[in-house]
Amino acid sequence: MKKSILVAVLATFSASSVFAGGSIFGGSDDDSAGSGAMYGGASIGQTSDSTCNSVVDQGGALLGNVDCPTPSGWKIFGGYKVTPNLAVEGSYIDFGDATTSGTIPVIPGLNAVPNATALSSSATGFNVSGVASVAATDEVNLFGKAGMMMWDKKTAVTIQNVGPTAATVTQETSTDGVGISLGAGAEYKINDNWGIRGEVEHFDGLNSNLYSAGATFSTF
Repeated sequence: MKKSILVAVLATFSASSVFAGGSIFGGSDDDSAGSGAMYGGASIGQTSDSTCNSVVDQGGALLGNVDCPTPSGWKIFGGYKVTPNLAVEGSYIDFGDATTSGTIPVIPGLNAVPNATALSSSATGFNVSGVASVAATDEVNLFGKAGMMMWDKKTAVTIQNVGPTAATVTQETSTDGVGISLGAGAEYKINDNWGIRGEVEHFDGLNSNLYSAGATFSTF
């Protein structure tokens, strides 16, 4: 329900008069300025996995002391401005390689010795979004986005000292899917072509977030 409300708000804002004169790369008094322009860029940042946090909170004593990783992620993106305030944007996102470890303590009836554990995961995705922007000042623009991402994730779990032979067991899984993506951020216009932007994005299919900053280049 919250996602539907956010998408509706973005659509309403993009159609309202407050968007007159704004664009992703800076304000303009001409409603047609910037239409048809193309832009691209690259960003780097950190990712977080909400699923890991939930598992650790619920697992408690079984998982022992486990810290959820926040690996470095990056993306490249490009877009086309349909109007000065609306754009269609595509991106390729690498969420980085996340690794963490912990120890399952002795639990009567389950294990006789502590089990060292290790978890690693990696994820990538292709995202397509609609982007709506509004000029806060002549140099600063605020934007929101909503779209869909096609993602792929690989996970490996290793547990040591399993059973009477103290074996090491590794289980690898690969999952993929399509999910909703939402984001918001701000951009600072350096000149007519170059800008820098920071944003936060949430990807529902992976239950992951990306906090990033990067540079943009526009043909306008």
